[in-house]
Formats: sequence, structure tokens, C-alpha cells
Amino acid sequence: MIVSPGPEVERRELLAVAFHNYPLDDALVACVVPVGTPGGAAVISYENALCSLHVDEHGAAIRELVTDVVPAIASGDLAPIRPAAPGRACTYLQSRRMVRYDLDQRATQQLRMVSGDNVVIAGIWLSGQENRLAVQVEDTSRYDDGGLVLGRVEVFERASGRRLGAASLPKARAAGQGWAAGAGVVAIAERGGLTVFGADMSPIADHPLTRAARAALAEAGASEVHALRIHPTLPIAMLAAGTADMMGVRDFVLHRITWTETGAFEVRRFAKLHAVGDLAFGAHAPAGDALDVRISTGGVTWMMLAVGPRTLLDLGPSRGLQGAVWSGPSRFLAFERAGAQIVVFTLPQGIA
Repeated sequence: MIVSPGPEVERRELLAVAFHNYPLDDALVACVVPVGTPGGAAVISYENALCSLHVDEHGAAIRELVTDVVPAIASGDLAPIRPAAPGRACTYLQSRRMVRYDLDQRATQQLRMVSGDNVVIAGIWLSGQENRLAVQVEDTSRYDDGGLVLGRVEVFERASGRRLGAASLPKARAAGQGWAAGAGVVAIAERGGLTVFGADMSPIADHPLTRAARAALAEAGASEVHALRIHPTLPIAMLAAGTADMMGVRDFVLHRITWTETGAFEVRRFAKLHAVGDLAFGAHAPAGDALDVRISTGGVTWMMLAVGPRTLLDLGPSRGLQGAVWSGPSRFLAFERAGAQIVVFTLPQGIA
């Protein structure tokens, strides 16, 4: 993997923290779920247990072990929803529903979103209020017709459970790829750029993010957005476009986009990645605009953090990554199966 032309690439080390009793047998980890408090994280097992952890540079400790959070966890795949606001709650998707567990109140909220041949595979809050959730739906009702899988994005209101709107994905995508939500909008990749929607999934004509995406693709010489993340509360987005693909070995160009309420926008080329397998974005840090970037190549997940307009922190490779989450304003945690360990990195003050 080669990164060019600079951003300011800085090599950093993830610190393996002292934790002599890894919370769960790695074969039983169903999902690593972020919690919106400093040092907080949760691990959910196929034994229907939720293990609440506190992790910092000095070590990791089990805060509490909650059993039977949701019956029959093993009946469906789980997908974490990254918090957009502080609080002791963890939220995840389980096949056809959203589950939100309040660690303080020990109360569970469930919202069934789809049924039949539909499953929800990824979710993102539209804003820092965590009251509207966009989810990626995979529809296999026509799978018998030559393996056809359809995709769409739907928005739900958490308090009422009401479905606010939906829009189709132009083609089937991996979980969390080809669309994003944040700053009050949803964006879906299409050939030539993005379509931007409001919370009711009505298209917003001439949104600055739409125009910025076209400019980014033109600058990269690409025709399609591969990956996208929008900051939950700020008008900031990171866009990745594929520029070459030789038998699965790919090049990507990353652009950082900002915009204003008046419609002005700025597109800045952030980096170019050569000879990698795939690229995906995780989540923005709860404070500042640092973004989790994951690059898959040769069976290894390489972890990086894009910070500000020009800094890329290289955190190195992870083998058997079970999950990586932000924990508090500036602490990044990764759970690794290969070493049965938790590693931590804290953003230095002044660059978050």
C-alpha cells in the first residue's frame, strides 16, 4: 500500500492495554458496540450477554455483564450504530429491528423496521439528537431470479417508530457503502455523483454536497463514489472514489468536502491510496472531525485516522479485527481476535 501525494502521514502505535480476562471467547463475539461515554464500549455475545467495558491507557475492566438483553441474539446478524451524542446507551441492528439498550436504566427499546425478505444491515443517525435513523435495507425477495439483491435506504423516527421515507440504492452495496447520513441529510451515490435527501427522503435540488461530489469525481477522473461519510453535526464529508482496479487491486482518491448554508463548498484532495484491496469509512470522532478509515489488503485490515484537512494517522495493521469504535471524544479502540486483545489510541490534544 502506498499513500500519495502527502497528506502529512504520521505513523502512530496502538497500545495493547492490560486485560488478563478477555471479556468473551472470540468465537462468541457477535458485535462490538460503541457507547457514547469516555472509556465506554460494549461487546455482545451469541450467548445473549452484553459485556459493558471501561477501557483506557491503563487497562480494561468489565463494568457489568448483562444477560438476556435481547432474547435469541444468535437468530440474526448484528450491526453496531455509532453514537452521535454523549450518553450511556448502545444501539445496534438485529436483522429486522433496531435495539437500543440504556446501560443506566437497564431498559431496552426495540423498533421493528422491516419484515419478510428484507433485513437491515447498517444504520447511521441523521444528527446529534439521535432521533432519526437512516438504515440500509437489503431485499432478497427476487434472489431466485438470478441472485438479484435489491437495496434501499429508509429513515425512521426513533421515538414514534414512524417510517419517514425511503429511496432505492442504484445497485446492491456492502453494508454502509455507497451512502451516508449526517448533518441532517442522507446522500446516496449514483453514477456521476450523489443525490442528497432530506429526512423524509425527498431529494434536495442543487445541494452543495451534490455539486461538491461532482467536482471531486471530475478532479479524480472517476465516475462513481465508492465510500462516503458525513459528520453527524458539521457540514463536513469525506468521499472516496476508485480510480483503478486490476484484478481486485485498486487505487482510491480521497477528498474532504466542506460546505456552508449559503451553498458555497470547498473540495480538497486528501490522499491517494495505491494497490489496496478495499476501503471503507468507520465513524467520526465524537469531538472534532477525525474519521476512522479502514483499508483491507492481503487479509489484513489497516487502520488509519483522517484528521482535519491534511493529516493522516497510520495506526498500522490489525489481524482478525472484531470491531473498532470511538470511546469518548478522542479515544479509539480496536478489538483484535488474533491476539485476543484490546488496543487503544488517544488523539493528541490540538489535532482532534
